[in-house]
Amino acid sequence: MTVVRASQALPSSLRAALASGTTIVTPNKRLARRLAAINDDAQRASGRAVWPAPMVVPWASWLERLWLDVLASDANVAVPRRFTAVQGAYAWKEIVASGGRRLIDENGTAVLAADAWSLVHAWGTGVPSWRGWAGGDDDCATFAGWADDYLHLLAGAGAMDTAQLPDWLACQSAAVATWRSGSVMLAGFVEMSAQQERLVAALATAGMTIAHCTTVRDRAGQTSRVAGTSPRDELSRALHWAREHALADPGAAIGIAIEDFASRRDEVRALAEDILCPELQWPGREGADRPYNLSLGIAASEVPIIATALDLIGLAHGSLPMPRAAALMRSPFLAASPGDGLRRAALESTWLREGRRDISIDEVVAALTGVDRAFADRWRKARDEQRRPSNATPREWTEFWRAWLAAAGWPGDRALSSAEWQARGAWDDLLAQFAALGAVAKRIPARDSVATLAAAARDHVFQPESARTSIEIMGVLEATGLPLDALWIAGLAAEVWPPAPRPNPLLPISWQRDRKVPRSSAARELAYSRVLTAQWTHGASEVVLSYASRVDDHARSMSPLVPAAPWRSGPSLLPATTAQAQFASAPALERISDDCMPSLPPGSTASGGASLIETQSDCPFRASARFRLKVDAWPEPAAGLSAMERGILVHAAFAAFWRTVGDHAALVKLAPDALGARVDAAALAAMGELPAARWRRIAAAVRSGEAARVASIVLAWIDGFERSRPPFSIEAIEASRSLALGGLEFELRLDRIDALADGGTAIVDYKTGLAKAPARWFDPRPQGPQIGLYVLAQQAFAPDRPVRAAAYAQLKPGEFRIQGIAADAKAWPQLVAPSAIRDPDLPDWSAIVAQWSRSLGAIATEVREGHASVTPRDIRKTCRYCGLQPFCRIGALNEGDESVGDDA
Repeated sequence: MTVVRASQALPSSLRAALASGTTIVTPNKRLARRLAAINDDAQRASGRAVWPAPMVVPWASWLERLWLDVLASDANVAVPRRFTAVQGAYAWKEIVASGGRRLIDENGTAVLAADAWSLVHAWGTGVPSWRGWAGGDDDCATFAGWADDYLHLLAGAGAMDTAQLPDWLACQSAAVATWRSGSVMLAGFVEMSAQQERLVAALATAGMTIAHCTTVRDRAGQTSRVAGTSPRDELSRALHWAREHALADPGAAIGIAIEDFASRRDEVRALAEDILCPELQWPGREGADRPYNLSLGIAASEVPIIATALDLIGLAHGSLPMPRAAALMRSPFLAASPGDGLRRAALESTWLREGRRDISIDEVVAALTGVDRAFADRWRKARDEQRRPSNATPREWTEFWRAWLAAAGWPGDRALSSAEWQARGAWDDLLAQFAALGAVAKRIPARDSVATLAAAARDHVFQPESARTSIEIMGVLEATGLPLDALWIAGLAAEVWPPAPRPNPLLPISWQRDRKVPRSSAARELAYSRVLTAQWTHGASEVVLSYASRVDDHARSMSPLVPAAPWRSGPSLLPATTAQAQFASAPALERISDDCMPSLPPGSTASGGASLIETQSDCPFRASARFRLKVDAWPEPAAGLSAMERGILVHAAFAAFWRTVGDHAALVKLAPDALGARVDAAALAAMGELPAARWRRIAAAVRSGEAARVASIVLAWIDGFERSRPPFSIEAIEASRSLALGGLEFELRLDRIDALADGGTAIVDYKTGLAKAPARWFDPRPQGPQIGLYVLAQQAFAPDRPVRAAAYAQLKPGEFRIQGIAADAKAWPQLVAPSAIRDPDLPDWSAIVAQWSRSLGAIATEVREGHASVTPRDIRKTCRYCGLQPFCRIGALNEGDESVGDDA
């Protein structure tokens, strides 16, 4: 079968107009570029090396040309100032905000009002018809008042906006001499608004020659249908199809149009990278030209170089949410030496541990001082020299922002890529548009200025210029009238095509339906969708129409608007990602057992104390990573106080209480009121254990509630467990002890040492979580080993005064419990006797102490010898809260163990 190229299928009148230099006007920029590219290809094919550029422009650009024609003419016309999009958006926001109505979303309502204003002009009669809706109390009457306010504002500024431009140009049609001899061809318009028709009619009446033509084939192409098993499978099939076409015919123009492209842009890009150019995903090839192009740009505020500028400005005006401040510290668009960015990135971990929610410029400078002093000095100087005004004109704000960004080191020292240079140009345009707000607002407060700039960046769509590609990925409206060699339309399920009506709520529904305003009624959408579907089938020699048969476990069917055509069969094409394919095809690697750290010299002081022994017993690798390599798990965001901070407060409260009470005799003498007062005072004193800066970041209600919580824990424990004990006195609180074990020296801190009335001592360790039962202390890999270490350390410190009891005070609310062992019943009746361990090797207290010396000494010897194997005691329990899995790669080591992926 002979393949007819899109350029050959164009109507002869359009091909002649392209070659002759006639001005050709299209509905959008994509079609204009496509027609220009077709003309260029035809010129090259005819052997020409140089030719006049065709005059192909989208409708918006044509209006700009007509506007310039009026300015250049000698007609005696009062030319109003042009309102920019930023000026218009700001004006609508101010009008809606000052309208006297209480609105849930003023910004969203302002957007709806601006859209209603555009619709009234595009589909109305060219006069202020909204005034007929005034006088009531409904939304339409409210809009009528807003529209009058906006029109009055425009008149006061001697300006007009884009919505008014076509009607104003129509009024000037007889005054511009150059329009009388002009020739224009309108190409690819499926429909024209009433306003567009008025302008075209006025220009034709003035003498301009205007013709209409189609841009698609006379006959439908070879059409087929496809049913994907899911939206992802459907898209994968389309991309594989496009790849095959491009490889078979490099000169072909291929299009993929997606009904819900805007909401799936990121997914589409990721799949396109994997299927169309997997070799370009290697590091260092990010800037290489892709074989595809996405028609939909992103908000300028999401472009990294612009996002960095916006965050720097936000920081200069106040504070940033912690995640954004952390991202700013990592930004490559800040002046820095190699490696500085990594050091600054570590601040996020610190801020997470501190529970920071917002970060100010002063806090950033203070944090940077200990991480990157040169950068901290630069920002400190920029902060001190660039004093932010509280109220300024738009131009003054732009001057302040430019100076602040330069002083802060934006956009960095490295060379910018082409796309980044274009983004920087877009940023300069945004600032210029903001400066032009002086025509609308003389002075803007600081907070409003940042919000307005950020809104302008969100509304501005950035799409960098790129080289011409063979595969174009776009929305379905952009594919209408686009002459291609092959076209795939995805997402044509009955539930979404035709789309549901969505009229503007600020305009009368009847008015919208009578004028067939887009999205105004189901009948209008049905008729329009039929026209678009027919256009698609004529858009290429091969056309594929597809849908996903199942979405979120919901079965779907093909839209009834899709014409009958053969079904294309084929297997599901959900591909492995490039990374998965690379790993699957990788050769087997040599496995080397390397589970030992360098040994420590005998007599070395072991960093980590009791926690080191506990962690080594749980998992040797984790202990080596934490205490020798200094690797930390990534902290979880803290909502209020962290569990560690709450534990610190409880420990401090008990210490403060016993320092004032002193012994059991004094405790039992306290009346309930006096005891409560002592406990409350201890809890209040404990609050000072956290720095004042930390409390300033915590709500006052949280601090008050935390003091009450701590007091309730202390009081409940004392009433339930301390009063009933035999007499004792406090010998030491938070005592420092040294212990030589396994050839290492351990520095330990004991929460509490009690002197028993009948001789000897008892060790108490507070646990705000769950404490291990005594039977677990003597497992082959001991659990809860701290208490044994403390007994050995105290015994070594005072060998003439035997330790007779040791216990964990489990202070978990609702689960208070004493977990411990006593040498005899007199020492502490609530604790279990050695015989309760039910181990024949542990008949009495001396055997218990000897076992601690052996088992904990063996663990200490492992530490000294560098034993660091990835051997957690229990993958489900030990690994659940470890957080070091990316470092030890236990999932890769236990590929056959499904529990690793679930819980580790």
